[in-house]
Amino acid sequence: MKKLTINEIAEKAGVSKTTVSFYLNGKTNKMSEETMERIRKIIEETGYEPNAAARAMKSRPGGTIGVILGDVSQPLAAKALKGIEEEACQAGYQVIVGSSGMLFAREQEYIENMSRLGVSGYIIQATYRFGILGMELEKKNKNLVYLDVSPYDSRGKCVKSGNYSSVYEAITQCVQKGYQQFIMISDGSQDDYGGVGNAQGFKDALRTAGLSFKTYYINQGATEEDISDYLKRQIDLSQKTLIYVSDASALAIVYLALKRFPDYQSLIPSPIGLIGFDLTGWTKTTTPAISSIVIPAYQEGRIAAQKLLEMIDGKGDSKEVVLKNMIRWRESTL
Repeated sequence: MKKLTINEIAEKAGVSKTTVSFYLNGKTNKMSEETMERIRKIIEETGYEPNAAARAMKSRPGGTIGVILGDVSQPLAAKALKGIEEEACQAGYQVIVGSSGMLFAREQEYIENMSRLGVSGYIIQATYRFGILGMELEKKNKNLVYLDVSPYDSRGKCVKSGNYSSVYEAITQCVQKGYQQFIMISDGSQDDYGGVGNAQGFKDALRTAGLSFKTYYINQGATEEDISDYLKRQIDLSQKTLIYVSDASALAIVYLALKRFPDYQSLIPSPIGLIGFDLTGWTKTTTPAISSIVIPAYQEGRIAAQKLLEMIDGKGDSKEVVLKNMIRWRESTL
């Protein structure tokens, strides 16, 4: 007789894959005799043997999930990973992690390797091109949750922060606070968490208000002096000017560039205001403290793991989950 997979055993026994995994690993203290007997008979009849690669992994009772992030050393990805690991651990799952560098070729390689290890599902901070591979996985009914950005043509579940709406709200409030000139500073990245929404929320808020704006893209290797010189040329101190930094990695260098202005503390929050994304909390320690938009990365990770585990157990849906960012108004804005 054909040997079944763990999914097929679960289906025949009328239980979840997690329940079968617990049985195979001897975690049956909360399992009824009837359930154990059904699973035992199916395994005995089919001669089922656990996947050798999975055994070598010494996985936890629930199995393993694969997580592919752009760069796990970055604060946002690290916080999301912490949330994923804590949620997975509570459910008895082990996490296999890879850093893709936001390169499609590395995403492909990780998917192939993780598939050979028998992972139960994937959480992926995907590149735009991943949609090609994502559609193949979806056709094979592979469990897949995207973190923060869905690639094109994807029908998979996505858990993300509301970057667009939070930026739109923050810039709209800055218009109401009386700022007249607006400058967006960006490193040009569109692959990091919510990169497109970060810029589009700014532009749409000002277009709605009927106001113009300037955009400055930081070149690789640009110094504080370079940015400071640009801002001195662009800012009319007779008008209130808001500087919005769309990339968390660039906010610190923009702040240091402003510190090069003579008597900069007297210029902030009027006529110069500053707001941007903060991933670690450093903006509350500066002088003056900087208004910031905070992404709930840890919660994103936990919810992404929750949704994936629901899918593994045959539950849940494909609806997108959008978490609300927090806007921290501080001394750098009116």
